[in-house]
Amino acid sequence: MRSDSPRKVDFTVTITPNQEPQVLLPGNHQLETWEKWLEVSRAVAYFFGSLLFLFGSIFFYPEYSAKWNGNAVVFASWGFVIGCIYFFAGANLDFIQSIRYNHGTQLRQVLRAFTALCNYMAASTFVLGALYFLPSWYPKSPELGCWAFINGCILFCIGAIVEILFICTTHGDPRVSGFRITNMFCWGAAATLSTLVSSVFFIIGSWFYLPEYINRADDGTHYMNTAITFYVLGSVCFVVNSCVLALVFATTTQIFSLRTPLILLLGLVLLATTTTTVHSLDQATQVEEVELDPDVGKSTVELIQARGYAVETHNVTTADGYILTLHRLPMSYAETQSGESAAANKTTILLMHGLLDSSFSWVCNFRNQSFAFVLADAGYDVWLGNNRGNTYSDRHIKYTTEDDAFWDFSWEDMGRFDLPAMLNHALEVSGRDTLALVGHSEGTTQAFVAFSENQTLAQSVSYFAALVPVAWLGHTKAKALKFVAKIYLDKIFDVLGQVEFLSQNEVLQEIIGASACTLNPQLCETALALVSGDSENWNSSRVAVYLSEMPAGTSVKNMAHYAQSIRKDTFSAYNYDCSCLRPLGLKLCSKLICKNKAKYGSFDPPAFPVANVKYPRTGFFRGENDILATSVDIDQLRTAMPLSTVVYDETISDFSHMDFTWAVNANDKVYQSVLEQLEAYAGVGY
Repeated sequence: MRSDSPRKVDFTVTITPNQEPQVLLPGNHQLETWEKWLEVSRAVAYFFGSLLFLFGSIFFYPEYSAKWNGNAVVFASWGFVIGCIYFFAGANLDFIQSIRYNHGTQLRQVLRAFTALCNYMAASTFVLGALYFLPSWYPKSPELGCWAFINGCILFCIGAIVEILFICTTHGDPRVSGFRITNMFCWGAAATLSTLVSSVFFIIGSWFYLPEYINRADDGTHYMNTAITFYVLGSVCFVVNSCVLALVFATTTQIFSLRTPLILLLGLVLLATTTTTVHSLDQATQVEEVELDPDVGKSTVELIQARGYAVETHNVTTADGYILTLHRLPMSYAETQSGESAAANKTTILLMHGLLDSSFSWVCNFRNQSFAFVLADAGYDVWLGNNRGNTYSDRHIKYTTEDDAFWDFSWEDMGRFDLPAMLNHALEVSGRDTLALVGHSEGTTQAFVAFSENQTLAQSVSYFAALVPVAWLGHTKAKALKFVAKIYLDKIFDVLGQVEFLSQNEVLQEIIGASACTLNPQLCETALALVSGDSENWNSSRVAVYLSEMPAGTSVKNMAHYAQSIRKDTFSAYNYDCSCLRPLGLKLCSKLICKNKAKYGSFDPPAFPVANVKYPRTGFFRGENDILATSVDIDQLRTAMPLSTVVYDETISDFSHMDFTWAVNANDKVYQSVLEQLEAYAGVGY
């Protein structure tokens, strides 16, 4: 009989939640064997890639490319291709590693991923560039390979800079704990800096390998050797980078059985590649041993004394506290050697140097070639100025060069404070009512600032000789400066907290001046031509002397101000930026996001009123081959000034920007014309 009563059932349900997957591996993750070999494979890929770059570069030299019945150049080309493929493989492994591991904070994760992405794109671009170096591909587009390498290296540079930020970023919130520069003292930072240096060398090498250089009838071979030399140097740095990475990976992966032989192997290979590189450079450039010029490393005072002139050193403090140094030549050579007193009532003249230069530029050549000596022997009381931040004017009543506040200046401050202080001091000491002024490059920029704002000061100058005047720069052809402006290098330095730019470093400049430029002055001339323009007027044997004192240093802000002039084609006060919506009007614009409003009370910085420059009488001296201060920009300046102000305008044939202070024939082509103008207006008032 069936029962209709419900059946009792007992059961329980247990729900076990799914474990969330570990998306990112923690930093202390213990590597599996396959993971360890993956890390080592990454280092090996970079190592063999850079090694192939090195041998490929060496066999691009004309001397070596002809070997093996001309097939050596094919080997070199394929060396580049296979090396780039190795780099591409390493970059892929980099990218995998960066997205698998947890690097502590969201910022560190983003920085590491960005670095890996830059390296991946750079390596991809390298592969394309290398293919167009193959003999069968090169004729299709001779420039493409070079530009691919240049762009790839820029990406490598960006990745290296971001990697440095990653290394300096703490595992905590950087808004609280900030960045630690001390983190840079590690092998990872050494590898990153090697990548940065390598990329810069490859950029320079690729630039000079462009057809417009290597196909020149007269000096194409020189440019080719220069380009390949930079490729070799860059390859050596890439080898160093991969060796350091290999040591780091061998340590972190704890493959002790491989560590010792790996170190020995990489050490031997590094020694062998360095030896090969030195040999190839020696064979390719065929440099003979050259006696060092005795003037290398001499200061302005030491050079003046070595030429047999009396010299005085004066210090003057500006209204904003900078202590500037002036060098004075009160007597001619004949007066100094005879022991006579200086003649009375000499015309006083002040000479102002250019960007990254100093008073040294006016005495850097021999007696009949340097303007300071020419003027002294012509009977002038010669004063040589030094702007704030250079080798001779690096003091302040309150700050030291270690303080960021010391470097908070640009060329407009030199015009408002430096030039008036030095000019008035020279007038006071000499007892004259007026003096003559000669400015070169930046020395003219600060003068136009000073005279546009202070016509009383301007009337104390009887004549102003503007050698390659610089105000507007929107049409400059100096590719190096245009590149700096285009990539906003000033902004990058600002982010990195760098405030000082190319200040004199005795060790570095002795290496450059006493070694590199003495052995291969053409290489240094080529580098200088990127900023100044090609020149046949320098004494090649003196380039080492010039670069032992130059660059003399300035501020990043000063370089940024020139970069702004290039980007905006303006002659204005420093632009502190403004992010306001302008249609809403200035009143609704917050000073927090518009620093220009806080500084100037406007969206944009004010332009310097050069239309006010009625005084002093001014002469323009241009250079036909000057790629920095072009005639278009100088014409723009002249048009903006009153018509009667410019009383003389001459273009010097075959002269580049630096020829006005460095050229051995500057006395004949420039200085005698300036002397004629000075004599015509000396002591003449307004």
